[in-house]
Amino acid sequence: MPRMPSRPSIFTAALVVSAGLVACGEAPPRVDAPPTFVPVKPVPAAPPALLVEASPYPPAVLMGNVELHCTISAKERGRQTLVARAGTALEFDAVVSPIVDGEVETHGEKKGGMYRFSSHLAEPATGKLGNVGEVKLDELETRVTVEMNRYDQPRGAGAPFTFTSLDMRQGGVYVEFVGKATAKNGDHYAFRVNLGAPTGGSGEVTPSGPEEHAQIYAKMVMVQAPTITVVSKVTVQRVP
Repeated sequence: MPRMPSRPSIFTAALVVSAGLVACGEAPPRVDAPPTFVPVKPVPAAPPALLVEASPYPPAVLMGNVELHCTISAKERGRQTLVARAGTALEFDAVVSPIVDGEVETHGEKKGGMYRFSSHLAEPATGKLGNVGEVKLDELETRVTVEMNRYDQPRGAGAPFTFTSLDMRQGGVYVEFVGKATAKNGDHYAFRVNLGAPTGGSGEVTPSGPEEHAQIYAKMVMVQAPTITVVSKVTVQRVP
């Protein structure tokens, strides 16, 4: 008996149809997943810049006599207190940063030496500025250089040494405070304070080692001196 041709299966038909679509250049329909929308966070606007303008008038010059107390080290925050004893001057009691760029030279007790360092305000402080009255210190930079004709170091090189105002070289003392302050009424001021030759006081400096040139490990000093304070009022406004 002759064999009847077999009927194509459903699977075979599907392959034929798919092959035909591909041959005709048409791809089978594809079901795409719905698009996913990722919310974009808005970029915060930059804060407005500050525009600082100096007063058109000459700065005020204040003259007085002050007493400075300073205790500071290379590892921990220090404290600086400036008190007016006569005349008009900037006064403050501030916590300052550890010593920055501190160095000390010790050439021998009879030969003298020097030390220098700088520091800056570690946290907001209050003060008093001339006729302005109470102010908040926004910035305070301290720069100190002291040269000594002699000093006492009984425990030898590397140990703390002491000195008095009579041991300081008159032309070799430079103490400067530079900063900005805000008065209670919101007025802004810039100031520069310079101390003159000391009239009294004493100090103790601890080097970091016995080398002739070393870093400062710690310093304590009390100085009485005349001072000149230059104060300028500035206008601060925000630029959109």
